[in-house]
Amino acid sequence: MIKDYLKCKRDIAFSMFIAVIIFPFFENLLNIGLEDSIYSVLLYLAIMLIYLLYDFYHFTKRYQKLEDVLDNITIDMQELPKEKNPYDVKYSEIIKNLYEVIHDALSQIDKKHTDALEYYTLWIHQIKTPIAAIHLVLQNMEDIPQKAVISQELFKLEQYVELALQFVKIGNIEVDLVINQYSLGDMIRQSVRKYSVLFIYKGLGVDVRGCDQMITSDSKWFTFIIEQILSNAIKYSNKGKIQIYTKEDEKEICLTIEDFGIGIRKEDMKRIFQKGYTGFNGRMDKKASGIGLYLAKKVATALNHTITIESEVSKGTRVRIWIKKYS
Repeated sequence: MIKDYLKCKRDIAFSMFIAVIIFPFFENLLNIGLEDSIYSVLLYLAIMLIYLLYDFYHFTKRYQKLEDVLDNITIDMQELPKEKNPYDVKYSEIIKNLYEVIHDALSQIDKKHTDALEYYTLWIHQIKTPIAAIHLVLQNMEDIPQKAVISQELFKLEQYVELALQFVKIGNIEVDLVINQYSLGDMIRQSVRKYSVLFIYKGLGVDVRGCDQMITSDSKWFTFIIEQILSNAIKYSNKGKIQIYTKEDEKEICLTIEDFGIGIRKEDMKRIFQKGYTGFNGRMDKKASGIGLYLAKKVATALNHTITIESEVSKGTRVRIWIKKYS
């Protein structure tokens, strides 16, 4: 702080240095004695020192106030130190005007976001009505070769709608969390049953081992994570089975979902959790959104879980969810 103060007052320090040199020179021209000259210089320095101490005291108070504002800065206008000179007044006016511009811009952005959120939420709920109607028609339809394909595509449509709904909610996920103790096995079995249509259609098996632990999480959102991983495992597997198992130690439980599908290329691994990134596999699929793993990662972070992925092309992918234990 002293260094900053000296930088602010370097003009005064320079003027004091000049004064100490000039005073004796002019006093000598006026035939004033050396002792009187020294006395006048010391008196001047004493007065300036008192002024600087007084000024430094007020400088430290203003400086600390500004640091407090900087450390706790928000989008709300905060009380700044009182202006001392016309420059401070102008800077305060600039800050206030900038705040008003930013506040107005944020208000417009928030309104547009709210309008878009309401529209997408309404669309998601409205689209569920024709989906339910198609389900009813399928139930009463005679068995034909195309029925299984229609059922599969309808299931995918439901999952896309559900994904869109979760994408809308993800920005405010904290208010939707209900953290408690839940059965990991129940959530896994629920997800496997939900995706049974795709398992059957693709002729894939599923092997669940262990997974009987109780975990601290949110059942709805944790199930969402499992479903996104299962969806990818099924999508990119054409034979064999998907294995689901757990390992644990004193600190955490590791849930692993492993498939033996086409795998993920090494150059895609660093970006698989990025929003909208589909990678080589996604471009082959043409329908991949690049949203599923992004949302799964966001949800896991909100739940204080960790997701890691290992994969090898043509050999499969292993997704691990690390769940902390709480006593």
